[in-house]
Amino acid sequence: MRYAIVIAALLAPSPLLAQDLEDAPAVRDRSGPGFELSTGLDFEQGDYGTGSDIEKLSIPVTVRASTGRVHASAQLPWVRVTAPENVIPPTGPLGLPILVDPSRPAGVTTREGLGDLRLGLAYDLSGRGVIASVRSGVKLPTASTSEGLGTGETDYSVGADLAKQIGPVTPFVGVTYTMPGDPEGFELRNSVSGHAGASLRLGGATTAHVGYGYAESSLDTVEDEQRVFGGVNTAVGGGVSLGLYGSGGLSESAPDLGAGVTLGLSFGR
Repeated sequence: MRYAIVIAALLAPSPLLAQDLEDAPAVRDRSGPGFELSTGLDFEQGDYGTGSDIEKLSIPVTVRASTGRVHASAQLPWVRVTAPENVIPPTGPLGLPILVDPSRPAGVTTREGLGDLRLGLAYDLSGRGVIASVRSGVKLPTASTSEGLGTGETDYSVGADLAKQIGPVTPFVGVTYTMPGDPEGFELRNSVSGHAGASLRLGGATTAHVGYGYAESSLDTVEDEQRVFGGVNTAVGGGVSLGLYGSGGLSESAPDLGAGVTLGLSFGR
């Protein structure tokens, strides 16, 4: 049986970086094991409430494996950041703030390298006409702290997603509880983030979606994050899928704009 399940904003830290919030709902087939390899290009720009222009470009490589109701994922991105040297960019799509380290210089630099490795595990729940899943994730600190690409700490998260297909429309909602590690000089608190929206089947294998995301900040000095997002996803054929997405910030701590493209290749289903 084929069914649609929302995997937007899976984890913060998440198995899918920022496009998880903006990517289209995925289609899973529970008839047998499956494997998916995907990559993409993700761009965010804004001052995140710091008063300085910050640009972040990510190229994530993601592997997903599914069998029955169980879905595992791993992602390692290449990251390029243009920002003041004392700014550490957010390490998750929601819930984890941008950090300003007063011990580092404030001059604008461009640095690049591998980002943090993200691992995720999800389990689909059965229900009468309702699509539901529970999930957990961990972010491992593989990004360089000397280059200001990561916090150097391990973060954990748990969450759940719920959706219901009503004809061509599928409303969805999700919540995530994030437990970040404390980098030197900072004390980050646990936080809750959530998202809600709806996807619309446009015909064939193409869907469009819009939604809203909110996240508590992990720092008293940083405003909670709010943004709107949307996108289109389609199956090209031969197991290939293509997605386009974008977002707009509604709060000082959110990026002013975000955009990206995803390309996936599925095997075994």
